[in-house]
Amino acid sequence: MKILNLKSLIGLAAIGGVAYAHKQRGGEWTLDSVKDTLRHLWTTANDKLAPMKNELRDTLDRAAHMSETATRSGMADEPQSYYRRPNDTDRH
Repeated sequence: MKILNLKSLIGLAAIGGVAYAHKQRGGEWTLDSVKDTLRHLWTTANDKLAPMKNELRDTLDRAAHMSETATRSGMADEPQSYYRRPNDTDRH
């Protein structure tokens, strides 16, 4: 049995991070106070990621509204060959 695998290291880091943030905020060690710290951390993370989320949503919306010909860069519906294939009549 592995004592410290990746999942447990990530879990311990998350618990340690929450405990550190809770101590920095000066919260009491009650369930309600820790829950308040978790909500604060969650909203802070969402606020910092909001511009990136909006930019990604706009990019996906633009891509979804493009016409089929624009997404294919004006290429024909059927793929064309760029080299000439010899057929049965061209044999020497």
